[in-house]
Amino acid sequence: MFFLPLYRTVVQSLSSGRLSDFFSSATVPQLAAVVFIQNAPKLAKQQASLASLERQFAQIIHAGHQANMKLDQAFQTCVSERFSVTQFAQGVNLLGGLQVGLLADEYPVAESRYLDDQGQWLFTFSPEYQKEVMPLQKVHFNEFDAEVSLSDAQNRTLREFLAAADESFNVQGYAGSGKTHLVSRFAEFLNPQRTLLLAQTSGQLQALRKRAGEQFPAMTFMHAVGQVLDNNLLNDSWRLKDKSRGQYTWQVTHRQVAHWLNIPAIGHFSPAQVASICTRAVARFCNSVATYIDAIHLPAALAGQLSILEQRVLLEMVQRYWGELIQPSEPHIRLPIRGYHRIKLMALTKEVLDQQYTHIIVDEGHDIPTPMLQILDRSPQAVITLSDELQNLSGLPPERRDGIRQRSIAQSVRLGKQVEQVVNPLIQAHPSAVKERFSGRADHCTHLHYYSGWHIPNQPTTLIVADEFDLFAWFQRLTHAEASFRLFPSTFKDFMIFAQDCIELYSRGTRPRHGLIFRYASWDALSEAMAHSPSFQSIERMLQKGYSLMDFQTAVDRHMRKGQGHIILARVSDTKNMEFASVYLSKDLLVAPTSRDNVDSRAQLFSRLYTACTRAQHELIVPDGFSDWIADVVK
Repeated sequence: MFFLPLYRTVVQSLSSGRLSDFFSSATVPQLAAVVFIQNAPKLAKQQASLASLERQFAQIIHAGHQANMKLDQAFQTCVSERFSVTQFAQGVNLLGGLQVGLLADEYPVAESRYLDDQGQWLFTFSPEYQKEVMPLQKVHFNEFDAEVSLSDAQNRTLREFLAAADESFNVQGYAGSGKTHLVSRFAEFLNPQRTLLLAQTSGQLQALRKRAGEQFPAMTFMHAVGQVLDNNLLNDSWRLKDKSRGQYTWQVTHRQVAHWLNIPAIGHFSPAQVASICTRAVARFCNSVATYIDAIHLPAALAGQLSILEQRVLLEMVQRYWGELIQPSEPHIRLPIRGYHRIKLMALTKEVLDQQYTHIIVDEGHDIPTPMLQILDRSPQAVITLSDELQNLSGLPPERRDGIRQRSIAQSVRLGKQVEQVVNPLIQAHPSAVKERFSGRADHCTHLHYYSGWHIPNQPTTLIVADEFDLFAWFQRLTHAEASFRLFPSTFKDFMIFAQDCIELYSRGTRPRHGLIFRYASWDALSEAMAHSPSFQSIERMLQKGYSLMDFQTAVDRHMRKGQGHIILARVSDTKNMEFASVYLSKDLLVAPTSRDNVDSRAQLFSRLYTACTRAQHELIVPDGFSDWIADVVK
């Protein structure tokens, strides 16, 4: 990497069209850096080596001095007249790919460090400066008999772990702090035959195994728990005898469930709808610390539509559903049993995880379900978790038991210093106890830009939205603007159901299937609940103009690009564990909490914003007034 003699804050101001007086006072090397950046798209096409790029930059400096010798301020005038904010901003986004860096404001340098006595470029400057500013440095570890590239915080964390490797350990690290990098270092010190890798999803498990090594045994939470339960051959055990019920391909309609369990209609809910409510209530119970199902597990918005007597009947149906789920009274009752059901069952017992393992490593520890954490904390193994509490989109994550060693990492090697001004206020506003100051230490800029109104991005970016209503509204804006865009496959499937449900509810009064709007029996009820949502209002106006399912399908066929499209449209949950060159935040993400919001609601709000902001590598685009909005919310 070589470094241009321009500070990151100066580059950001120039990219935004500010610093109008820059050219009158800029030095030849600074102006040469502007020329280099503006020509970055052409340089990228050359696919030249880093050494060649640095020589070309040195030649620009030489040419600048030559021009000024012929006519005073000639180089300044030429660069100023040919400067283009758009071309410059495009060039800035390409610097990372060219392995070209900028000067860090916290590491200022005198001009004499990068120029010789004749004002020419010193090729020895960049290697020296890189040692000062790069977050990763080579550190020797006797345990590995090797040098390891680590940040200061990673170095301290790894040494603390090695000091007592047989004890449980939790690493709380902000986004981009290198937690996954630490996994491979932990794994090098542990016995593969005695160390189990655990994760919530198969995707997370694959990523964890890739970091730790294919030689380590690895299981999802569901499989690890299932192994323990199914190995218990006692008659009163919770082993799953009918294996097909545990397959995701085993699906049963709510109508069939209602028939099997003799579920009646309750209030204005049909038997099938009551069966659906039972499924959701049991899911809530399975993600709690409760030891039995109570009224608190009923969906509040739905239970509020029933009388006290009807609520009692509903609770009885939920309890019947749970009983038939774990111990069917008849062979023909074959309710689907999912991973979270079995995890809850094991949490209700005194069972522990397979004791052939001495260590367990869990990445994405903030996503560990509460019952699974109960199992991990009572198991005899040393459990190593790597977490970022602020990325739990469900609220405040459960805490590990007292006495477990903790270490935090606040330096991010993914994000540049520029985003500190938005990330740190979000951390302070979040109700989590994690308050250490976030530090952007990437070796590239993460440029922070602002937009006003419903601005349609004209550059490749990942547009992160608040929810399905915001997703639908942006779908319409982009199709109307004839923009090319795409959705992740999992997002697309869910969005199709949601959009069709909205249209059918409005036009025919058909009760929705989608979980976000299932509770609303009519469009009027949904409209009243969403009265303060600009995105919903946009959808409602569109439907009032006669928008139909055929119009929607035509728009999908015409504008959605399978695997293509320079704009990616995504919900926050779709982008977890991912990073993008450019991120654009929808302003509907800025929803001020009301006085009725509880701690979990506030945690969800700020976790969504924190997670969305920290997906960016080189560019973050946020609504105007973003910082002021955060300040107003926390007053």
